[in-house]
Amino acid sequence: MEQLTTVDRTLFVEASPEAIWKALTEPQLTKLYRGNRLVFSQWKRGTPIRWVELVDGHQILREKGTIMACQPGRRLRYTTLAVESDLADDRTNETTVDILLEPDRDDRTKVTLWQGDFAGLPDAARRAREAGRHWVEALVGLKRVAEEQQRALAA
Repeated sequence: MEQLTTVDRTLFVEASPEAIWKALTEPQLTKLYRGNRLVFSQWKRGTPIRWVELVDGHQILREKGTIMACQPGRRLRYTTLAVESDLADDRTNETTVDILLEPDRDDRTKVTLWQGDFAGLPDAARRAREAGRHWVEALVGLKRVAEEQQRALAA
């Protein structure tokens, strides 16, 4: 039986691509659904992306990577490596996250997420499963935050 080494998730969000983009890129919003993790980047191709967690008033680096594509309201693609993983801090151990936002209908947006490929890493299938579970939680949270942002914009 072939084991999956990528993550593919899709969901529909009752919010505009702009509201979802805001929830993806603004630190004060990401912490609401990423376990108190704030995202920092210049949001330009080739620049770093960092996820830090607030612990007792201190920022602790949890994930890092590089922006590969950044089209506001449309696409965010970046490499990522969990700092506390058992993998060496090396580009060969990074995976890629690709998030596409596609307008659907009536302010509904299709969010498609892909992460991979874990194939070259030790315990690839396990890592992909864990990432998949993580993304289910994160995307449900993203949906909640983006829909709250949409309601606030409409009010």
